[in-house]
Amino acid sequence: MKTRVENISVFQSIFSVCSKTTSIETWNASAILKASSKDGVYLYFSIEITACREMPTLFAKSSCVQFLSARNTLILLHIKVLTMEENMKKYIAYVLCIAAAGICLSGCSKTVEQKNESLHVYAGLNDQIMNYAVEKFKDTYPDIPVTFTQWEGDNVEEIYDYDQQLSAQLMSGEGADVFFLQGDWDIDKLLAAGAFADLTEIYDSSGVFHDEDIRDVIMEAGVIGGKRVFLPMDCSIPLLITTEEALQETGFDAEKCTDFDSFMEESGKFMLGENYDRRLFQTDITARGCLYWAGYPIVEDREIVWDIEETRKYYEWYQEFYKRENGDGIYAGGDLSCAADVRDKECLFADPMMWESIYAIRALHTVGEPYVLPIYNRDGGITAMMTNAVAVRANSENLDNVKKFLEILFDGDTMRAFGSHNWKEISVRRSVNENDFNYLESVKFRGEVIGFPSDLPMMEREEYDAYYAYADQIDKVVYAHEWMRDFRGEMDAFLRGEASYEEAGENAKKKLEFYLSE
Repeated sequence: MKTRVENISVFQSIFSVCSKTTSIETWNASAILKASSKDGVYLYFSIEITACREMPTLFAKSSCVQFLSARNTLILLHIKVLTMEENMKKYIAYVLCIAAAGICLSGCSKTVEQKNESLHVYAGLNDQIMNYAVEKFKDTYPDIPVTFTQWEGDNVEEIYDYDQQLSAQLMSGEGADVFFLQGDWDIDKLLAAGAFADLTEIYDSSGVFHDEDIRDVIMEAGVIGGKRVFLPMDCSIPLLITTEEALQETGFDAEKCTDFDSFMEESGKFMLGENYDRRLFQTDITARGCLYWAGYPIVEDREIVWDIEETRKYYEWYQEFYKRENGDGIYAGGDLSCAADVRDKECLFADPMMWESIYAIRALHTVGEPYVLPIYNRDGGITAMMTNAVAVRANSENLDNVKKFLEILFDGDTMRAFGSHNWKEISVRRSVNENDFNYLESVKFRGEVIGFPSDLPMMEREEYDAYYAYADQIDKVVYAHEWMRDFRGEMDAFLRGEASYEEAGENAKKKLEFYLSE
């Protein structure tokens, strides 16, 4: 039995370009996380997850890390840093694949002759819902041959390399008909190359996408440039966890935080006030992610729309946090590390999207009254991050079969099946999250965790419903952009005091222009 590992220090923003869930910038942590070091050099991290307790597992896809064993599981992270040479070789190879595939797809706008003789489905690591859907499809349509490709194993470098090969295959008109978007793909490049089919006709003609159970605001995130290029299944929202007692001790008035500007104002008063006795956030990952959560427009339809003055206040606020925290976030392994930091007055707010926020709430019931505060965007709504979505190959010859499969995949019974959904995320189907409560009632830890008892107080149904009711305030859903990595890297020079805001902004804009010109 492996024991818990505490206080695993990582670079200041190990999840600064995370994916698939707190992700902020990748979706599938089944593969490689990219992090920026303080000198602005970007490194690839191989993340290997080791389960430390024997517990039933839910195949989770968090916003930052897809844990191989996610239910009540303490984890041990083994981090391997690839050399700059290895990093550059991977990047160059990927760019060359994108360029070559783009040439191959240059004629893909022509109508593809439909044969509908078979179906090929690809799922990444532990995409359990695809297993269910494929088996249902085989039972329903036994005469249609199905090829189901799913990655097996835990070698993250091999997974990363395979995902890049798959992306090149799709862009050259080969590979699976239906697939989950992978967190290490450059989605914007794939969209620009026309790798995804327009699913508008399938969507409009299928009743499964139009019942009252579907959250339309999440589904509409798949419409880009007037085309429905993917079908979102889940998203995550930025919820901060603390206690009413901590708010009273620090004088932080959470009721005033009705949009992002008012949150910056109130948190700024805290950082500069006499009651500043703990970090604002558990890590600076949260402050970094606010560029997304606040809803600042940077690039739209491959055009730079960024107004440098519009984000000045945000970066000055972030710089204040950065200076006080020295840019160092403490990343502690364990299910309840975020709750422990709030309990021990290490931080005022924890952002446990990558962990178990409901567990954190239950744990904080042992020391006070938990308080949940969303990070509202500038309009007073909530910006969500898409964490899981399905797309179709642009030149698929099996669109009728694809439609049949998608109708099974998005059927309520399939999506509510045990293991199909990561309950830490907001499902495109309301009933999926409502159904999760039944599972959570039965979950217990196998022993004391970071000073919290194994028998944590249960959430009342009213409290649970209030927690997920924040999903009703979602007014925008975004996906992770690869260009954000270099953009943030240039703006980090301002945070470190190495460049003026104007200088950093000009360099960031140049990086955006270069990316969009490729």
